[in-house]
Amino acid sequence: MARVLRVLFCCLRLICPACQHGRMFRSLFTMNVRCPVCGVIFERDVGEVTGGIAINTIVTSTLTIGGAALALFTDIPLLPLLSVLIIVTIAFPLWFYRHARGLWTGVLYLTGSMFED
Repeated sequence: MARVLRVLFCCLRLICPACQHGRMFRSLFTMNVRCPVCGVIFERDVGEVTGGIAINTIVTSTLTIGGAALALFTDIPLLPLLSVLIIVTIAFPLWFYRHARGLWTGVLYLTGSMFED
């Protein structure tokens, strides 16, 4: 369990889970194909990015539904709450994109799908 938590924590920090030194991203939205330090391939197939998209969608939806539930259980005015929810629903996935891809890379690493070519 400690290994799983260590790998996922490294991936949340966008650091290679294999060597714990290389950076996963070379720019804001561009992931390195390989780790610049150890050479491990982060994603072997094009379709593997969908796991990161799924993580991003689930976390964003959970935040939005949780925020919407505030309207039911509190007396926060509806218009300001909806305004904040709209901003969060648009901005959060853009910010969380890299971390979701990093988490998915950690899942791939933990399941043995990442290796040097």
